[in-house]
Amino acid sequence: MRVTDSASAFFDQTFSVTILPPTLSFANAQRIAHVVDGGNYVTQFAIVNLEQFSTSFQFKFWGDSGNSLSIPIQNGVPGDLAGSLAPGATAWAQTTGSSSPLLTGWAEVASTGRVGVLAIFKRVNSGRSDSEATVLSTQSGTNILLPFDNTQGASTGVAVANSNPAQSTSVSLSFTSESGTVLTVGITLPAHGHMSFMLPSAYPFTAGTRGTLRVSGASPDISVLGLRFGPNDSFTSVGNFQ
Repeated sequence: MRVTDSASAFFDQTFSVTILPPTLSFANAQRIAHVVDGGNYVTQFAIVNLEQFSTSFQFKFWGDSGNSLSIPIQNGVPGDLAGSLAPGATAWAQTTGSSSPLLTGWAEVASTGRVGVLAIFKRVNSGRSDSEATVLSTQSGTNILLPFDNTQGASTGVAVANSNPAQSTSVSLSFTSESGTVLTVGITLPAHGHMSFMLPSAYPFTAGTRGTLRVSGASPDISVLGLRFGPNDSFTSVGNFQ
């Protein structure tokens, strides 16, 4: 999420990663609609094997324009994050925080069995406690709802990704305020593209309001993530529904 205030830079356990042959299908992958590295931010991942048998997994990272994103991973080759998990096991990985300028994009995770992926956004605050927010991976969808709150000094950040590897997509953003007012705008994302923004900056009519954002597309290729920044510079995740 890119803004000009203190939230603008938005947004330890590690394990040795291995590069898997490109045999995993990403058609039904888990998606995380935003990753960030640099500017006092890192993204940590917890990958959990939900099966009773060993499971292999592989990440792919994509940038705003849909290009392959080489994000630095601790103890790993930049942009590569893959491995195998025993039944019920969890692997941890983290970006290095070394990117300059700030690096943002999104991630998808393919696997040979069911896995759950947790993304933890961390910001180091000089002289104060660090801030963190956790987000669960989801599969892409067609119609996703996200509550937003831009009142009393709070500000909501939103990231949207297009998981279609071959086609751009038109995305509708429909805002319903507490009073029932509905305003709709559209954005276009390239294949594997990504966009992140703070609502009050990108859509000033949401400033000082709260309500629901409906993100919809013509095909089930949309992934959405929300973060709520408080007036004291802390932040937390915002759940979405589909």
